[in-house]
Amino acid sequence: MSAGSLGTAHRLLAQAVAELDAVAASGSDAELLSLLTVCEGVSRQLDQAVVAAVAGLDRRGVFADRGYKSTVSALSDLLG
Repeated sequence: MSAGSLGTAHRLLAQAVAELDAVAASGSDAELLSLLTVCEGVSRQLDQAVVAAVAGLDRRGVFADRGYKSTVSALSDLLG
């Protein structure tokens, strides 16, 4: 994924979250129940993307190249 692709994905994700927020604010009971399952599914997909990114960075030695002694310390520093 290029920087442009990441920017596009970020923009689209922000739009999707805004739409989900709108449903959360004024949706019907059925829509709110559906929203729960949609959000849980998306949350799991995002978790998988994070795990894949961390694994890729670790495999490439990016954290070590930046002076981190462990992946945990890198993530703690980078993500707070």
